[in-house]
Amino acid sequence: MRSQFSRRDFLKISGGTAGLFATAGLFRGPIKGVEPTMVDTRPRWVKETTTICPFDASGCGFICYTDSAGNLTNMEGDPDNPVNRGSACSKGASLIQLHNNKHRLEKVLYRAAGASDWEEKSWDWALGEIANKVKASRDSGFVATNAAGKTVNRTEAIASLGGATLDNEECYLLSKMLRALGIVYLDSQARLSTASSLEALAASFGHHAMNNSWTDISNANVILDMGGNPAENYPACFSHLGEAMGKGAELISVDCRLTRTAAKAGTFVAARSGSEIAFTGGLIKYVIADIEAHPANYNLTYITEYTTAGMVVNSNFKGPADLDGMFTGYNSASHSYDQSNWSFAKASNGDPIIDKTLTNPNCVFQLLKKQYARYTPEMVAATCGCSQADFAKVCASFAATGKADKAGAIIYAMSSTQHTSGAQTVRAYAILQMLLGNIGVSGGGLFALGGESNVQGAADNGVAWNKLPGYLSAPTEDDTNFAAFAAKSSEQNAASLLKAWYGSNASSSNGFGFSFLPKTDTNTDYSYVNAIKQMAAGTIKGAFAWGANPVVESAAAGQATQALAKLDWLVVTDMFESETAAFWKKEGISSQTEVFLLPAACSYEKEGSVTNADRWVQWRNQAVNAPGEAKSELEVISSLLSRIQSLYQGESALNAEAITKLSWTYSTNPSAADVAKEMNGYKVSSLQQLESPEELRTDGTVACGNNLYVGSFTDAGNQMARREQTGVFHAGWAWSWPVNIRILNNRASVDLSGQPFNAAKPVVSWNGMGWSGDIVDGNNPPVNQSGGLPFKGTSGSQGQLFAAMADGPMPEHYEPWESPVDNALSGTQNNPAAMVFEGDTKGSAGEYPVICTTVRTVEHSLGGELTRNMPFLVELAPAAYVEISEQLASEKGIKAGDIVKLTSARGSVSVAAAVTKRLKPFSIGGKTVHQVAIPYHWGFMGIAQGDSANTLAPNTADSNSSTPEFKAFLVKVEKEADGTVPTITGRYKVLED
Repeated sequence: MRSQFSRRDFLKISGGTAGLFATAGLFRGPIKGVEPTMVDTRPRWVKETTTICPFDASGCGFICYTDSAGNLTNMEGDPDNPVNRGSACSKGASLIQLHNNKHRLEKVLYRAAGASDWEEKSWDWALGEIANKVKASRDSGFVATNAAGKTVNRTEAIASLGGATLDNEECYLLSKMLRALGIVYLDSQARLSTASSLEALAASFGHHAMNNSWTDISNANVILDMGGNPAENYPACFSHLGEAMGKGAELISVDCRLTRTAAKAGTFVAARSGSEIAFTGGLIKYVIADIEAHPANYNLTYITEYTTAGMVVNSNFKGPADLDGMFTGYNSASHSYDQSNWSFAKASNGDPIIDKTLTNPNCVFQLLKKQYARYTPEMVAATCGCSQADFAKVCASFAATGKADKAGAIIYAMSSTQHTSGAQTVRAYAILQMLLGNIGVSGGGLFALGGESNVQGAADNGVAWNKLPGYLSAPTEDDTNFAAFAAKSSEQNAASLLKAWYGSNASSSNGFGFSFLPKTDTNTDYSYVNAIKQMAAGTIKGAFAWGANPVVESAAAGQATQALAKLDWLVVTDMFESETAAFWKKEGISSQTEVFLLPAACSYEKEGSVTNADRWVQWRNQAVNAPGEAKSELEVISSLLSRIQSLYQGESALNAEAITKLSWTYSTNPSAADVAKEMNGYKVSSLQQLESPEELRTDGTVACGNNLYVGSFTDAGNQMARREQTGVFHAGWAWSWPVNIRILNNRASVDLSGQPFNAAKPVVSWNGMGWSGDIVDGNNPPVNQSGGLPFKGTSGSQGQLFAAMADGPMPEHYEPWESPVDNALSGTQNNPAAMVFEGDTKGSAGEYPVICTTVRTVEHSLGGELTRNMPFLVELAPAAYVEISEQLASEKGIKAGDIVKLTSARGSVSVAAAVTKRLKPFSIGGKTVHQVAIPYHWGFMGIAQGDSANTLAPNTADSNSSTPEFKAFLVKVEKEADGTVPTITGRYKVLED
């Protein structure tokens, strides 16, 4: 129970205290001499150990200092790390408090069914009980054949959530274990954040990752921040933007708030949440018109040769300009599209029809022109709430990067991805950048700000229901054999992965053990959101939460709490007692769920690799031992699966051999290096480590856990641990997938003969015999030497301006699922293919008139279970709050520090009001529209407590990624007459501007 006091009480307390200190100086009494003493409080250490920050996905380096007794005495930024160069944000500066913290979990805790408190248990007891429960639930919920009579060999009774806080080696073993158990409801925090981005980037450029590195953004001429707010979300990386600005680069910020990034920008444009496609569509319209009017200002070789601009589309295709916001092939019953008419037209000989003059009315360039003709400056201003003058300034500035000797970068984060059209928002950025020739070049690219430190690595290593390690498509009911499965990805990648998983039990004669893999039903969603839905429905009986906090992080977070209460058992690994582990303590919850809370090691209490947002795979070294009995997830996973294998020995029913024949030769406490070597891959006969993906084979002679990570741990050593300050684009520092490439699609930076378009900032260059500069993406010679085009992994190896996403081949603006205004661009209000879950209630603008968006603060991280237990950070940001404009506050009679109640169709929260000039009302189509912004890091546990903002957000999700719409929904804002704020360890703080 948290203590509370009113605003009036706070003013009494603070006023009295201020008076006390004001009068203290008036005291005059005998003055006694004080002997001066000097106390040396500097930390002492005998050992330095490098590590990587466990918070956002920047990949900042830190140094841990330990004394002769192994105590952690100090931590500071690593000056050698190119990402942060020794700097630290508030979270990084507080990292020592992850270890030196009296609130850390040190014992296994168990909550018996219906119990009102925890009891301590041994690891041996807990792992044995968990193994037994996994077997019982797996077997009772096992589905050998589905309703269509197809073999699927899966269990629908267990779910696994989380993994983005784990190291790569832990993620890989987790994916391997879960697949062997037949679990299909598995997802990491990537589903809630970056999944939309990964889908869009892969569809556009062929890689599930951003293109350039943070260190390269210093080479940009113009940086367009589309709500990414790196000054707060990626503070250490912001220095690279500062370096670019120091060289004359322009920073443009487009955001619903005047953020810290916007405060540093040369141009700030206020635009409401959910209007990103409208804004970017207007930019695309401007660029297309300018290409036609001033072709000399653009790289036409790039556009016509390296993208699909000249590809002619099927004549039966119609788009939103023709169909009032819809695309050809929509099925209203299934809320999906038949994409058969979205194909490229072919000549009689089967070759695609290409018009490099870009004048054919059905070529992609002309279809884009037609699509965005409606996105006029007037329409953009009316939809986004910005001024036409501000929009025109952005158009002129960013379009100028279309010249071959210029480069423009786009930064974005969850404000772009967490929408029902999140993937299409990123697609819009991709289209704009390809038209400007900004992909594959130094200073260009798309910069995606991931929230978790290893959200990229979790996705890379298959902690997702629809992807295996290396982004192989997970098998479905339609994959009746290995050949069908391998055809969707790569035969050598698939064979090598299964060889790594099933060893001698995987051969060409048995499809490399393909039958062991669980299969999902086509057109069925097994994502994070639906897993919670299935818990609530009683289908899922048991669940794992690996460093995840769905009670705080999930959309419609109250539903997650209710869902956990329906489980038979729940296993949570974490460093602190999170809201998810303690869901049964929440007021109003009655549950018989058995809960196992396993104490986990923090990032520098174990070793392993972590992949930042720009694909740098860096090695974390162990600096100290974990407190008490806390263990790494690597040890937990290995120990648990070994016990489960023992339980299945001698069984053959229910696909038991998927478990017993799994190659699991690790010790109960395996070496992260040994797991990393398996991920890298090796030759089966000689055990020689692979050097290149070109060594992968289809015949089972090679085992490789992740094709993207080939070359990361060779016989020459651990490449991820390198710390060399040498090489192009820091090529000697750590390792970057694939094959240490630093800028993806980098052959797009050169002309057809291999010469750089921008000689002043070359990425790669052909000298007649080979390439210099960065490692070439694709390892091919120039295009005019039959080297192929630069966007390897896409159709035709071209940048895809027209890509068949689930909700259309071109981005179209739709209003968020809940919106106070009508769609001005068409009669189709919402994305017609968006995922709307049964039972979810849509709020009306009449009842909930204010737009709400969730945001992050620099002092806290995501679900907050770590940072709300770190005293330094709690002192900086102790209480949950909502940012409200002065105008809305005046209308509602709200003052700074008042408690306000925000209510949506999902629930309500009460938080402190931060009345601020950072937000202003928008004029949308002549209507005044208010927006509020609320950080989502708080919950009912920890030393800083508050209501969870995600209680308000809907589950409605993007159809490409299943990512919910956290960033634009409707609420009602009310002042609470007798509002209270929580006390935070005896200190009080009211947020004011």
